Amino acid sequence: MSKIEDLPLIEKPREKAERFGIESLKDEELLAIVINSGTVGHSSLDIAKDILNDCRNLSSLINKPSLYFHRFKGLKKAKATTLLAVSEIAKRINEKQLFIKEENTAVTSDGLFKRYFYRLSAAAQEQLIIVILNKNKQIINESVLYHGDENNISINYRDILRLLMIHNGYYFYLVHNHPGGSFLPSEADIVFTEKIKAKSKHIRAELLDHIIISSNGYYSFLHEKLLKQYKKDENNENSY
Repeated sequence: MSKIEDLPLIEKPREKAERFGIESLKDEELLAIVINSGTVGHSSLDIAKDILNDCRNLSSLINKPSLYFHRFKGLKKAKATTLLAVSEIAKRINEKQLFIKEENTAVTSDGLFKRYFYRLSAAAQEQLIIVILNKNKQIINESVLYHGDENNISINYRDILRLLMIHNGYYFYLVHNHPGGSFLPSEADIVFTEKIKAKSKHIRAELLDHIIISSNGYYSFLHEKLLKQYKKDENNENSY
């Protein structure tokens, strides 16, 4: 393992960035700059390569727990925290950009997948999120309904209905993740979706889709035709 200072000037990450621009750096070089320093016989560039060899790409670092980084030789607690902070910044920037883009447009299943992919696809625990929309199908509230063990979602239907009434929701989406990698719905997912779809009709709110996200993509109940849409009574559209 060589020291960064022993590398030719053109191969040193910081010097390379200054000379050719930050966009010229490889993933491991960018990561090495964030890590900043290594240990005896193991440079920051060596640590960066070890991490990428394990997780394969930078996007996989999002949602990695602190303990994950402690596995790598030369990466101390403070550096692990720095990597966590960078990942969280990237995640928030991505979500903010999507929020701004969608702020004045109708929300779609594909848009919500892109919006939540980085946050949910690599999450270690299962989460269930409700996205509440107004009559124009614009987001007016997003809330985490559940956060816990995989395949063990336990949520009171009344909690969902209460949120819809509080925010005067006209439409809503449900979004949750499968940490195991499969985005196919379980039997419990299907039953839960059917029940909340039926119950929400009583307060004149409509479930537009239930989206399941994994690291391999997403599943849409709507696209797979597991959700039957119904027509609202426009004369009583705001009555609960």
